[in-house]
Amino acid sequence: MLSYADTLAEFAAGLVDDAFEPGCLTAASRGNLALYRNNVRLNRVDALENAFPTVAALVGRDWFRAMARAYVIAMPAASANLHDDGAALAGFLDGFAPAADLPYLADVARFDWARHRAWYAPDSAPLDRARLAALDEGGFGRCTLGFDPALALVVSSRWPIADIAAMHEGGASADPDAGGQAVLVWREGWRAVELHEAGWLSALLAGSPVGDALSGAEGEPELLLAWLFGHGLIRNLEENE
Repeated sequence: MLSYADTLAEFAAGLVDDAFEPGCLTAASRGNLALYRNNVRLNRVDALENAFPTVAALVGRDWFRAMARAYVIAMPAASANLHDDGAALAGFLDGFAPAADLPYLADVARFDWARHRAWYAPDSAPLDRARLAALDEGGFGRCTLGFDPALALVVSSRWPIADIAAMHEGGASADPDAGGQAVLVWREGWRAVELHEAGWLSALLAGSPVGDALSGAEGEPELLLAWLFGHGLIRNLEENE
């Protein structure tokens, strides 16, 4: 006889695999398995529609939900938390044949996912400004920065994802041929950043010391750094020897 845990695991497997019939089913319950499967998939599709509003607006609700159903059939949920369910959607769109005429869609999905994850990111304590004030220029250059857990950088080397996002929020129509753009996302909002800024920002987010990340940076990176500090998006400083 299966244990309770094994019974649950077998039943869960039956919810995601149409060809698998759990042995734990009774004759009375076997006919209802398709209903359970459909309810699970509908809940996942609903969650995806909520998590990817820009993508849904671009393609229309019917197209989005049909795509999302294909996704949930192809990609079993990796977590019991529906808020985690769209992590692989952008990659899925990269290879989704019906989206071939919308090659920017996957990068827009990456933007939507960053905004979704920002909303559910954990809180963190603000930076003690006295620690920043105590550093000289050399000390600051040796620091690695700790960022708000909600902060994310989304880079599209080819598509104007900031213009597309702004269009979705009531801005001017976006030109898909305008070229690549990068976007900083945090819980309260987002802003476009230049692609050359995305290079050193990526290095800082990956843990490079400030001096190393800014070495050879174009323009005036201190302006964007000051903005990050001013908006409370830098939460910690660690000075390296």
